[in-house]
Amino acid sequence: MKHCTTLVAASLLALCGSGASNPAGQFPAAGSHSAVSPNRYPFDGQTIGKALLNTLVRQAPGGPDFDESAFEYPIVGPDGCTTRERVIIDGASEHTLGSPCTVLYPQWVSVWDVNVLVDPDEVDVAHMVPLEEAWYSGAWAWTAKQRRDFANDLSNSFSLRVLTASTNAERGSSDPAHWWPPYDGAHCNYAAEWVWVKARWNLSVDPAEYEALMTQLDETEYNLCRDKPVYVPPLGLNPGRGPAAIIGGIFTPSGTPYNLIGVQAYDANHKLVRETRVRVEGSYELTGLPPGKYTVKFLGGSSGTSDQWYSDVPGGPPEVLTLKAGTITSGITVAMVAAPGAVGSAAPAG
Repeated sequence: MKHCTTLVAASLLALCGSGASNPAGQFPAAGSHSAVSPNRYPFDGQTIGKALLNTLVRQAPGGPDFDESAFEYPIVGPDGCTTRERVIIDGASEHTLGSPCTVLYPQWVSVWDVNVLVDPDEVDVAHMVPLEEAWYSGAWAWTAKQRRDFANDLSNSFSLRVLTASTNAERGSSDPAHWWPPYDGAHCNYAAEWVWVKARWNLSVDPAEYEALMTQLDETEYNLCRDKPVYVPPLGLNPGRGPAAIIGGIFTPSGTPYNLIGVQAYDANHKLVRETRVRVEGSYELTGLPPGKYTVKFLGGSSGTSDQWYSDVPGGPPEVLTLKAGTITSGITVAMVAAPGAVGSAAPAG
């Protein structure tokens, strides 16, 4: 056999189950908000997949007929190897070169279909978001350089990745409304990475694609996908296009999460724009926010804690958060303080 599955390869199962291809951890955290509590959720520069999905513009595919040549892929890099060759070299288990742009005696892990490939003829390189999908999601209106940068993006490990050639052919240009990896265990990472790439490049999602992604990213049976952290992507195109978001968490001074608390976002005119409630895990998401300046208020309600504004200084004045289009401000977390005269303490979540 030219390849074997990880159903009998323990090392690959460990890789597939570990979230090794997850956007979390791929990039340094960004942001400057200092911690009010040591248990911030998520950390600065982190988000979760469904909050990131809600920053994307939702609209039907559009544009002229697809022109693959407009993306100029692959290009030759400074080392003399093409983008495709570089992905294959970097994805190989053995980096001993047989020539400047090929490897000897390698194995390649194809995590979407749990294959270990040993025959170079079975190896292909897949764009996380296929070029045709990107074209109809907004890339048709880009400059030639922007399309070239997208198609040859080697700044991370999942925009371009090794995949079994037959699986890549089966997927074609399908979005998640029409195709998911054959290996169910890859679905969470696949959804998060798809959204990450679309957010990085200001690409839109169509309604069916949005629903398919949200169904996966809002999976709640075990909360494994819903709460998996994802780093906020650096934008490949500026400025962003979609709505913005604020996400974070609420804790007691001891670090216990509470879920009896409301969260509100007010604009620069002190008008209430969005409100939500904290989930049982102690986290919240304020999504669908127009770009602008915001302050965030936490309502203690029946939790036995006082209402308070988000501030970098506990008990200080409200901090103004500036949100740009298509961006997320994360780690906006407070340690709630008991209300004056409260008897005992509120019941913690869970």
